[in-house]
Amino acid sequence: MNKTTYKYILAIIIPCWNEEKLLPEMLNCLQKQTFEDWTAFCVDDLSTDRTAEIIKSYHVKDNRIQYVCRDREPKGGQTCRNIGVEKAKGYKYLTFFDADDVIAPYCLEQRVSFMEAHPDLDCGVFPVFAYIDDIHEVQGPVFGVKAFDDDLQAMIGFTVPFSTATNIYKYKSLIKYGLKWNDKIKSYQDVDFNIQFVLSGMKYSYASEAKADYFYHFSRDGVAGKIASKQHYGSHIYFIDKVTQSVSAKYGHKYDFYLEAMIVGFLGIFRDAWKPYLDLMRLPWGRNRWRFKLRIWFYMLILKKDRRIIFYKYRKYSKRQNVIWTNSVAQYRKELLAKGVEI
Repeated sequence: MNKTTYKYILAIIIPCWNEEKLLPEMLNCLQKQTFEDWTAFCVDDLSTDRTAEIIKSYHVKDNRIQYVCRDREPKGGQTCRNIGVEKAKGYKYLTFFDADDVIAPYCLEQRVSFMEAHPDLDCGVFPVFAYIDDIHEVQGPVFGVKAFDDDLQAMIGFTVPFSTATNIYKYKSLIKYGLKWNDKIKSYQDVDFNIQFVLSGMKYSYASEAKADYFYHFSRDGVAGKIASKQHYGSHIYFIDKVTQSVSAKYGHKYDFYLEAMIVGFLGIFRDAWKPYLDLMRLPWGRNRWRFKLRIWFYMLILKKDRRIIFYKYRKYSKRQNVIWTNSVAQYRKELLAKGVEI
């Protein structure tokens, strides 16, 4: 069998929108990489500041940094990432970064070397730190570490085994399994993408010996702050419908309890409102779930002031999952800091 040859090795997809203040730091980090065979496709989401000008100025000095302008609707990072994937045709590997984060100088070399050493994998998962002011902060979330036995169960429960920037993929695997970012989802985009990634059957592994190589700049602004907004309500209903149907289609009733817990968590975003309950119970997955319907109906009519009673088992499960994740990432953060991190 002939071995496939590649003209290019690694494509980095970076959606950008009004990132004139922080984008230069990411681009500077890329230029400091010990691995040099990469191209960064910076996909501009029609910024209104100097983002486009900055990308183009870097391109003049380093043609590995490419400016791409979003040329279709809808607006958003998910559309930009899909455009970037299309631009990356012919590359061996692909990873998704964000414009306002930073990476270690060994990031790309570490990830490509891991994939080269494990040719049977479709994806490698690497540790990512979240930070506010200093990447050496002792406390804070870590993504891309093996904290759970069942990643799909964890993601349905909104804990985060891995995130957008933790993974490096074989490009041909993304195409083979038809994995795309869903442009109908306004929040939980990475949760949806990663759930579909796991459901696809792509083979992946955590790089357990790796150093933390990517540092996520935690902020309360952006999409996370809009989750409870009316503008995102329809997106939530679509997301729940998509996840419940896709998980059930592959695994039957195996994850029913965890899907119920996910819905209870969603209802908590819009507390004591009938519309979310009615809309969710009209979805295909919820139509025949009479016990679950009655439990929530009983809560909505009688026990609005005490969620702990009717939702006890879901609350207990969610609390246990978060304890497992919090304790695990705290230990992983200590271990990873001991290995040394740098930008």
